Amino acid sequence: MAAVSCTAVYERLKELGCPALESVYLSDAKEIQKLLCTPSLHRLDILEWIFVSVYPPIQEQFASLKESQSDLKIKAMVKLGYDLMLCQAEDLDLIMGKAPAQKQLRFLEELLAVIPPQGNFTMSGSISDSSIFSSKEESFQEIARKNEEFVKQVFSSPDLQAVLNPECHPWSSDIKPLLVGEEVPQKRVPPSVTSHESTLLDRLKELEDRMAALQDLKAQCSFLPGSSAGEDASQDSHTALQALKLIASDYNQLLLAFEQVYENELQKHCERPPPRLSPCGPLFQAVHHNLLLCIQELQGLAQVTETAECIMETVKRRHEEKVVWSGNAKSSLPSKLEELQQKYKAIHAILEDCQ
Repeated sequence: MAAVSCTAVYERLKELGCPALESVYLSDAKEIQKLLCTPSLHRLDILEWIFVSVYPPIQEQFASLKESQSDLKIKAMVKLGYDLMLCQAEDLDLIMGKAPAQKQLRFLEELLAVIPPQGNFTMSGSISDSSIFSSKEESFQEIARKNEEFVKQVFSSPDLQAVLNPECHPWSSDIKPLLVGEEVPQKRVPPSVTSHESTLLDRLKELEDRMAALQDLKAQCSFLPGSSAGEDASQDSHTALQALKLIASDYNQLLLAFEQVYENELQKHCERPPPRLSPCGPLFQAVHHNLLLCIQELQGLAQVTETAECIMETVKRRHEEKVVWSGNAKSSLPSKLEELQQKYKAIHAILEDCQ
């Protein structure tokens, strides 16, 4: 909703010829807003003239009141504003000047809109012009017609019907006891000691099976140091070990976190005995430590295999490389060994012939 200018309201009052502003000349917006929106006798006189201009018969009621009975005059203005559907029945602050400035200015603007431009009235003079009175009646009839159309539009709106007849879906069975203050039935039964021990035995058996599978995987990797299949198996085993390590560590952390949250937050809201947590924390830590050692050993084996391959590659390269030995001819190490072997055989044959 757009803001109402206090200067526009002031100029409208000047245009209509408000007698309370005859000797008032203001140009500053702050001073104008202070005049129109601050509680004072001058402001009350302006409102009295506006209400008399809107509804002339109310002047007789104002004339019968004394100056000390300003509260009755304010109540009469509120009642007339309520009849015009411009304010609420209890909006005394709006007439007294204690409401927000924008709300007061909008109220004054709506009141001034009802007054025709030729309606120059005074509070002391009698209203004898029948044309003015008839124009007022026509204005009231127009306002009543518009208000009636607005009320019909509001009452025929589907949104109003939805508010008056809201749909309320039934609550679920687990929520209803909480709404009526009943105790929620204990559906979960704590596990017995026998079932708890059997669960621990099952978990231990699964861990033993996984340890056996890891040992088999380690043995397979030791026999396949140079093949591609060995490399793939090593990579898969490394991924599996990392996943198992992460699962064991996360499970231990979840148990510890749940215990802390239950003791600090959940226990005071629960009417059941605290749950018995699994004592498998140290076991998971031992499994985590063994898995870490296994990973380190596999990484060491992979490094040894890589070093052996590098040595073999270096030796092969030295065998194939040609270097300068004695003289200017270049030859490889195997050819040089073959040449020395031939010379040795020749010298050995000459020595046998000499004997």
